[in-house]
Amino acid sequence: MTEGFFETNAPLLRDFALGDSLEANGAIRATRNRSRDRITGKSRSIHATSWKIGGIYDPIDGIRVRATRSRDIRAAGFRELFQKTAPTDQGTVQGRVNNPNIAGPDKADNTPVFSGGNFGLTPEKADTSTIGAVLRPVFLPGLRVSLDWYRIRLRDAIANLNGQRVTDLCVTFQVLCERVSFATPTDIIRIDAGQANVGRIDLRGFDLESSWRAPLAGGTIDLRMLLNHQYDFRVKQSAAVPMIDYAGQSGPAVEGGDFYPTPKWMWNALIGYERNRFTATMTIRHIGRGVLNREWIGPEDPGYAPGLANSASLNRVPARTYVGLALSFAIPSGGEIFGSIDNLFDRKPPVAPGGTTSVLVSAYPTNPVFFDTFGMRWKTGIRLQF
Repeated sequence: MTEGFFETNAPLLRDFALGDSLEANGAIRATRNRSRDRITGKSRSIHATSWKIGGIYDPIDGIRVRATRSRDIRAAGFRELFQKTAPTDQGTVQGRVNNPNIAGPDKADNTPVFSGGNFGLTPEKADTSTIGAVLRPVFLPGLRVSLDWYRIRLRDAIANLNGQRVTDLCVTFQVLCERVSFATPTDIIRIDAGQANVGRIDLRGFDLESSWRAPLAGGTIDLRMLLNHQYDFRVKQSAAVPMIDYAGQSGPAVEGGDFYPTPKWMWNALIGYERNRFTATMTIRHIGRGVLNREWIGPEDPGYAPGLANSASLNRVPARTYVGLALSFAIPSGGEIFGSIDNLFDRKPPVAPGGTTSVLVSAYPTNPVFFDTFGMRWKTGIRLQF
């Protein structure tokens, strides 16, 4: 791989009529990536240009406005390109799919599903826009609050498609049918799943961060909070496939486990106190309530009917809040005594399986990306210096 990079920051105005300062910054990178498949003898070169432009405006003391726009590129990695292609055993859980062409309730179609790398993958391209503000009130020293809106538009996203997803796209929308081999419409004899460029993903949301550090009772208190609200997670496989908004989903991953939507509200908080040799820290992590699967219809959703193919008796995931506590005391002669407790109140995870009927992304009955799977646990110890 070869690349060239250029970056600049340009102060435009200082102490002018409409504010304290205005500056612009930018960067550009040109990349050439060459790959060769020694088995087939094929080789190719990818040329890509990524860039970023941004601006910072300080209208008055304590207020900053910022904005950025960028184009980012990610070429497929070694495993995505060259991982060996291998079939599943026909008739096993991984070696069958539901074929919509089969009449009746039992639509199981035993067929080998091939998965692995794909030398034909094209690079992912993402356009990211952000705009936000930072507040540092002069009347409250130590306080900092920032709020940023973001939008990420990802094209040619690389994902590991499973056999059921490829089958559904082919039979229902006539997309990726070159990956499905039929003996007859009701008998699939081969599915080429694995790595693929899956279309477009559009994410939107905002991040809030606040921190405050101040003296308290002879010591120092430190408060911090990070909050994320993601209100859009739109996935569109192709022009023929309807868009699905996965925002708020807490259950299975999207497109074979490569893209995880999140509950719409998530936040982390930290409360720290330090005095002389003593330090205490409490952490709070909150995962908001969500939906098990946006492609399902549950009793809480409009249009629910038990006879629908995508109906589910449960399609909601409750919220969870986890608390942790850590204490330490510095020993005068050197070292420290310390202890910590994770999941202080031993909160059990909600039911949110991290898999689907066709491919198991997680063996847990919950989603380990978001929820604690261990329960309360603690440790203590002493460190000495000689």
